Amino acid sequence: MDNAESPVVLVTCSGLSNTGKCTTRAAVMLRQRNPELVDYHISTAGAESLAVPEGLDPGSLQVIVIDGCEDFCGRKKAELCGLVPACHVVATDCGVVKSGMDEPLFRDIEVVCRAAEREIRR
Repeated sequence: MDNAESPVVLVTCSGLSNTGKCTTRAAVMLRQRNPELVDYHISTAGAESLAVPEGLDPGSLQVIVIDGCEDFCGRKKAELCGLVPACHVVATDCGVVKSGMDEPLFRDIEVVCRAAEREIRR
């Protein structure tokens, strides 16, 4: 199965910091702007583990992980439940500065959203 046929699943870290919040908001923005690109969004906020949407084979999914920082919470949880990331976007690698529990800036959400979109369209 090639990526064109694979359901796209976004996995976001959703930590408490501005970078974690930024990942979820970027995923929501991406789904609003391009509903045809993303089939599922799994937020790891507060989750010990992730559940793959019922009826889906984890191996058949194109998994895009959006993490807030180099802790890679989203990627680690995705891999623990058998999801293999096709690509990995990290907010801090996109220039977002981690600043505690501040609210994320719109420009930061935008830059992470665009980075994830570029990865999906590859």
